Amino acid sequence: VSVDYLVRPKEIFEECHRVLRPGGVALMSFSNRCFPSKAVAMWLQADDIGRLTLVGSYFHYSADWADIDALDIKKPQVDTPKRPSVAEIMGNPTKAFAWASAAGAVAKMNSGDPMFVVKGTK
Repeated sequence: VSVDYLVRPKEIFEECHRVLRPGGVALMSFSNRCFPSKAVAMWLQADDIGRLTLVGSYFHYSADWADIDALDIKKPQVDTPKRPSVAEIMGNPTKAFAWASAAGAVAKMNSGDPMFVVKGTK
């Protein structure tokens, strides 16, 4: 189950609050991907900030949570390594291959969906 598909979120969040011990934490994580045919209309109409607000409101209106936090948990971008100069490549062609390999790995690390968490503490 994903939070973007909940048709009765208030009841789910009330139950989460009920079963947690005092100080317990409920984490609701999500990205910007979903199955549009399954997600609720409000989810589809919202942007990332709107979705954080929506999930935060599920916590807020379901019970008396001690604390509610919204977090962007995507890893920070990694800098692409400095490209070797033509002279460096001519002097040592393996530098071009090493740079291309490292730059490709960095591009892969920097790609991906944003990831968010809304945390409720009882």
